[in-house]
Amino acid sequence: MLFVGVGYLVSRLLQSQKPNEQKLAPYECGEESQDSGQSVFNFRFQFPALIFLLFEVEIVLLSPILLAQNHPGAGFTQDTWFFQIKLIALVFVGLLGLGFVLALALGYLDWDKPEMKPVVFEGPIPDWAYEQANLTFERSQIAVQESNPGISPVPGT
Repeated sequence: MLFVGVGYLVSRLLQSQKPNEQKLAPYECGEESQDSGQSVFNFRFQFPALIFLLFEVEIVLLSPILLAQNHPGAGFTQDTWFFQIKLIALVFVGLLGLGFVLALALGYLDWDKPEMKPVVFEGPIPDWAYEQANLTFERSQIAVQESNPGISPVPGT
C-alpha cells in the first residue's frame, strides 16, 4: 500500500500541469468527431442479443428444477413431485416460447428492413394533366427568369 501511495505522490509531483485545447479535447487521435455521439442505434441490432440473453437466463432458471427432480419436497410423493416439477417447467418454457413466436410473427427478428412500396394515387385527374401543368409552370418560371435575370422567381432561392 505504501509503494502505491509513494508512486502516486511522485507521479503527481513530476507531471507537467500545462493543459491546452488539444489536451482537454475528449478525443485525441487526430480526427475531429463528426457528430455529438448521441446518435440513435437501430434496435434491430440489439434485439437478437436480448433474445439470446433471455434463453441463456432460461437455462439458468431451469437448472434448479432439473436438480430438484429426484428430491421430492415435504408432503409430496415421487410421482406428484415429478408432475409438479414438469408442470412448472412446461409453463415456464411455454411462456418463453410464446414470446419467441410472437417476436417472429411481428417481424422483430427479420434482419432486412421491409421494402417500401410507392403509393399509387388514383385520382379523377389524369397523369397527363399533371405533366402539362408542370410544363406550363416551368415555362412561366423560365420566362420570368429571362425577363428579370437578377431576380429569382421562387422566393427563398
